[in-house]
Amino acid sequence: MRNSKKHTRKRIKKINPIFVIVLGIALMLGGSWSYQLLQLDRSIEQQKAELESKKLQIIAQNGQLHEEIEKLNTPSYVEQLAREKLGLVRKGEILIAPKESEN
Repeated sequence: MRNSKKHTRKRIKKINPIFVIVLGIALMLGGSWSYQLLQLDRSIEQQKAELESKKLQIIAQNGQLHEEIEKLNTPSYVEQLAREKLGLVRKGEILIAPKESEN
């Protein structure tokens, strides 16, 4: 009767301590690598957002430059710039400049 009880009980296997240590090390390495990958992903996403922002700024600046180029191709704007920046006048006009103060 005792022999039959021994065979009917389930045998409990002992867990090898080396297996536990190796498994623990593997889990720690896997966790560490996963954390590093998540940090790298966050960093890349942040850089991507910054580059997208710079891209939008450059596109806006490019549009402004195109508008300025179109303005520069008009005779009236060229004349306005010549009058304001260079002090040029039309034929028959007299340039009146204010006296500079001595400070």
